[in-house]
Amino acid sequence: MTRYLKYFFVNHPTYLVNTGRLVALVFLLGLSSFANAQGDQGEIEKVEVVIEKDRKISLPQAVRNFDKVPPRPAEPIKPEITYNFKNINFTGSDYNPSIRPLKLKSETIDKIYGNYISAGYGNYASPYLEGYVTNKRDKNKFYGAKLYHQSYGSGPVEDKKSASGATELKLFGKAMSRTVVVSGSTDFESRSAKFYGALSGLPISDGSNQSYTTLGLAGDISNAKPSDFNYNLSAGVSYLKDDRSSNETVVGFGFKGAYKAGDDKLIKLESDYFLMSRNAGDLSQTRHLFRVKPSYTFFPIENLTLQVGINAAFQNDTLGTVKSVNIYPHIAAQYELNSIVKAFAVLTGDMDRVSLHSLSRENMWLDKGVAVNNTNKTFDFSGGLQGKLSGKIAFQIGIGLSNLNGLYSFENEVFTGFNTTKFAERFKVSYTDTKRTNFFAEVGYSSPKAFKILVRGDYFGYTSDRVWHRPTYKLNLVSSYNLVNKILLDADLFVQGGMKALTLGAFDAGFGYAPPIITDIKSATDLNLKVSYLFSDQFSVFIKGNNILNNQYQQYLYYPVRGLQVMVGLSWSF
Repeated sequence: MTRYLKYFFVNHPTYLVNTGRLVALVFLLGLSSFANAQGDQGEIEKVEVVIEKDRKISLPQAVRNFDKVPPRPAEPIKPEITYNFKNINFTGSDYNPSIRPLKLKSETIDKIYGNYISAGYGNYASPYLEGYVTNKRDKNKFYGAKLYHQSYGSGPVEDKKSASGATELKLFGKAMSRTVVVSGSTDFESRSAKFYGALSGLPISDGSNQSYTTLGLAGDISNAKPSDFNYNLSAGVSYLKDDRSSNETVVGFGFKGAYKAGDDKLIKLESDYFLMSRNAGDLSQTRHLFRVKPSYTFFPIENLTLQVGINAAFQNDTLGTVKSVNIYPHIAAQYELNSIVKAFAVLTGDMDRVSLHSLSRENMWLDKGVAVNNTNKTFDFSGGLQGKLSGKIAFQIGIGLSNLNGLYSFENEVFTGFNTTKFAERFKVSYTDTKRTNFFAEVGYSSPKAFKILVRGDYFGYTSDRVWHRPTYKLNLVSSYNLVNKILLDADLFVQGGMKALTLGAFDAGFGYAPPIITDIKSATDLNLKVSYLFSDQFSVFIKGNNILNNQYQQYLYYPVRGLQVMVGLSWSF
């Protein structure tokens, strides 16, 4: 076998070129040698293997001469095709298609009613009338008039001797262009009440009248469209006269401006000036108050809004404890803790303007020639949390701390000495320096077109014991409910307490009254309800009940309020 393989490799070298065959042959050779070794008892014969790898394989050149396919002979077409070219003129009749473009239906405009009147009548001989007359849709102007009257022919003490009433007539208008908006108003108001304060153990006073008549004129101008710079200029004059031979004229000017300096910066400037001239018999007083409030709002870090500025006040009050020039810092910060809750804090100060106009709106029973001075808030801080849940519930909770120089209070005219009590039902205005602490909490719920409610509670603490007729706690609740767009329910609750006042001391026939003493005024709870039934969008009837609990509490010492008051009426829009 070995000899045969040797002979095969020597005489067939071309087979060694292929590597696959070479491996196979080597493998066979190995097997053969192994077999011979086994047969010859381990003797291996010497063999030489010659592999030629440089041999060239030559093949003859292929012949690629192919015969071409001869063309097929053409056959003549019978009959022969001939071509004739002619110009054809075509004239058609004119065609005017009648196309009607699709028109969208114009949106229906809801009808508006620019006029409104509401009237009613209730116990205590109380007629009520309120009405508005305005123009309707006009993009360039708006104008109208308001009339209001509410009076009570009798009251809680001796019927007619505790009557009261209020009447107001106001004309207003506004003109708008592309750049500015100009508005103005003029109004007349009359408010009257009786001095019916019933002193303990004494008959009611003569029931003399106290009334306030006010004439006012005001106007302002502002930019029509929001821009980087927004402004508002205002001016007005108001004249007040009472039945105690007192009058006051107030002239005021105001400016509010805001400039947007970039996406996250705002420069604001607020300023006002008031000239207050007052006469009360032999008393004549002219007072000035000028305030300037520049501020700068920016965002130093993410979620933080910061406003810094100053408040400057210049005034000439004669109280003696207030400087002519007063400068206060103003810092307000708001930080978004998350998408629901924000923390806020404000540190500021200001000069609160006080006038006979403002005092008489709080207390109708002022005596002649009361002292009128501004309140200086040298320090005023408030801070807390506020937020909104699910778009329907809003809340706020916090604390306020204030240092007040010249805080006013209404004090009964109580004198010592024999037979000097006939004016105790009238009030003077006293002033004191005090610190005030205010804890407050507020929550509101609003469901569109259905139910709304707002509840707020306040607690006030004063360091001075001469703060009269100011409650230490207050609770207010206001709510409304719309039942199937036909029945409207409105309710509000008012609770307050902790008020103190000065009252007469013990009476001695020989020496008169002892010095006045401090007395507590009982807490007050007042619940009011109103039910309205809508026959249509224009016409409705209502029934209203005030002081449902019939609680004849005293908001001011010696002056109980009216008990249960019921009124029925109707409202019409046209």
